[in-house]
Amino acid sequence: MNLNNAVILITGASKGIGLAMAELCLQHNAFVCMFSRSGAPIELIRQYKDRIVDIQGSIQHEDDIIRCIQTIKERFGTIDILINNAGVASFASLWDIASEDAHSMIQTNLLGLFYSVKHAFPLMKHENKPKFVVTIHSIAATTIFTQSSVYAATKSGALAMMKSFRIEARPFGISVIDVLPGATATEIWDKEFLQQNKHRMMKPEEIAQCVVSALQLSRNESDTLCIEELVLRPWTGDL
Repeated sequence: MNLNNAVILITGASKGIGLAMAELCLQHNAFVCMFSRSGAPIELIRQYKDRIVDIQGSIQHEDDIIRCIQTIKERFGTIDILINNAGVASFASLWDIASEDAHSMIQTNLLGLFYSVKHAFPLMKHENKPKFVVTIHSIAATTIFTQSSVYAATKSGALAMMKSFRIEARPFGISVIDVLPGATATEIWDKEFLQQNKHRMMKPEEIAQCVVSALQLSRNESDTLCIEELVLRPWTGDL
């Protein structure tokens, strides 16, 4: 798919992988709608003021998602690519996870994903051009780690949701790409752990480049091939 002038919605777009995705898509001349709680960086808005739509809100609040989609509908009338990136994590043994942290992971990683896809779908179906839903999951969706029980449950559930949605959405011309990254240097980690292990982690920009490459390789002129899953790990293995 050619990203030139594509309308792209990215959730959790103010930092980490989401911000790296936004910057790279803007470099490919896309229109990027950046949804996040804290808002897009001012410098980026100044640089790409005609191609950024900055929408603030919480992925946990369905009303915020509805408002976001309505804003995009009024501006563009369509969404070509939805990139579900918003996510939270709390790493501890199951009995040590605070109930509010468990609720936050479920509301963000599962329900937030559901809200985004559900309300973006009407703007994506029934157009005679390729459309994509990309979800940034985690390798924890398929690989067992200690101190990740609730987090892994939300990520494996999200992966199952998107695998089912892939089949449901295919008749409407929508393709689904699942991205399962291993350890990546983002703020999801405890600061001390990140400082100690950053040298072994992948960079958000590397994940973004892999995703953009997958989009560019999928559903081109012949509209036959689509990359459906990316598994990305540090070459030294899992942390």
